[in-house]
Amino acid sequence: MGIGTARHFVVVLVLAVLTHAQVATAASLVRQLAGVDVDWSAGTVTASAGAAADMRMPSPDAARPGAERRARAAAVEKLRAVLRVLPVRGKERLGVKQVDAALARASTTRIEYQSNGGVVLWVGVKFEELVGSASATPFGGFGTDSPPHQPPRAPVAATATATATATGSMVLSVLAMPLELAPMVVVGGKEIGVQGVRYHQGRPPTGAMSARRDDKGRLVLPGGGEPMLDRLAGGPVVIYLQTVLP
Repeated sequence: MGIGTARHFVVVLVLAVLTHAQVATAASLVRQLAGVDVDWSAGTVTASAGAAADMRMPSPDAARPGAERRARAAAVEKLRAVLRVLPVRGKERLGVKQVDAALARASTTRIEYQSNGGVVLWVGVKFEELVGSASATPFGGFGTDSPPHQPPRAPVAATATATATATGSMVLSVLAMPLELAPMVVVGGKEIGVQGVRYHQGRPPTGAMSARRDDKGRLVLPGGGEPMLDRLAGGPVVIYLQTVLP
C-alpha cells in the first residue's frame, strides 16, 4: 500500500468513525414510549398505526379512504396518551386542552398503501406545536389549561436580535439535565420558557453559551444575556448535554 493510499484509507476510516458516533449519539436521544417515538434531537413525537381494508367495499381503491381515517385516528390516540406524560419542565405536564390543540396540528408524515386497500401511516407533532409562544397559542400554565401567561422579558436591542438571528439557533451548553420540552431559562433574574428546543450530546460548538442548572431545575445563563430573552423564547434553541439525567 502506497503512502497516498494509506493516507486516504486513514481519512476514510476517521470519517466513518465520526459518522458512526454522530448516528449513535442521535439514536440515543430517540426514546420509545408506549410505541411512540420521541426524538429529542429532531424535536418530534411520532406514532404509527395501521388499518385493514373493509372487505365489504367493492375495491381496494374504495376501501383506502376509510382505512386511512381509521389508521390516523388510532395513531392520534397513541400520540394523545404519550403527550400527556411527556415532561414539559420538572413535574409539569401538558393539560387535556393543550394536548387537543396540539393534535389538531398533527400531520401525516408518511403513508403506505397496501395492495388490498389497507393503510399504514405515521402521524407526528413538533415540540413547537406542543409549547408554542404564549402570545400565539393556548399554552401557558402547563397541566392546568389556564389562560396564557406572558413571562416577563427585558427590552431587546435591535443589534443583539440581528446578531442572534444571523447565527441561526441559540446554542446552550449544559453539563447535565433531564430532557424537557420547554426548560425554564433565567437571565439577569428574569425567567423565560424556551420553545423549539433540540438536544445534542457531545462537545458543543464554539460560541455556545454555558448554562448551569440551579436547585429549581432552571437553566441559569451568565449576566449580559438579557438581550437574548426574546430569541430564547422564540427558538429554535439547541442544548448540548454531556449527561442526560433521568
